[in-house]
Amino acid sequence: MPAFVLRFAALPFVAALFATSGASADVYKNVMPDGRIIYSDAPVKGARKSQAVEVPPPPSEVDQQKAMQRARENQRKKNELETRNEDRRQQFDDAEARVKNARTALAAAQLALDQGRTPLPGEFVGIAGGGARPSESYLQRVAALEQAVESAKKELDDALRAVNQAK
Repeated sequence: MPAFVLRFAALPFVAALFATSGASADVYKNVMPDGRIIYSDAPVKGARKSQAVEVPPPPSEVDQQKAMQRARENQRKKNELETRNEDRRQQFDDAEARVKNARTALAAAQLALDQGRTPLPGEFVGIAGGGARPSESYLQRVAALEQAVESAKKELDDALRAVNQAK
């Protein structure tokens, strides 16, 4: 594979060419036998091929201003995209935290329901024939615990939807 080399001595020369407007100078592209490419102000002895290269004139003031405007516009768009990406990352992180909290709340609600199914003293009322039935307070307490579990499940579903929307 040929190596491409720019002779350091030619760098100031090439820079000077770009700095001068209207002045015409010759630049030569020299391909050496080993494949290296050397740019110079004259053909290099021993080069396999030497060819004059047309050096474009430096950009006009108008072209420079247009380039600067494009650069500013590109930077503005980049900043806007970075801001939107950061906002989406933050939304996703918030949604993930919401899911974690919802899972914790659901686990706590289910545990409370499991423990709450055990009747407390006085929550069963005796009936004729020797049996017992749950009191109204027991039924209301268990219903409230079941409602808490359902609410926690709904919050978890909502949080999972928020994560999917934030992706």
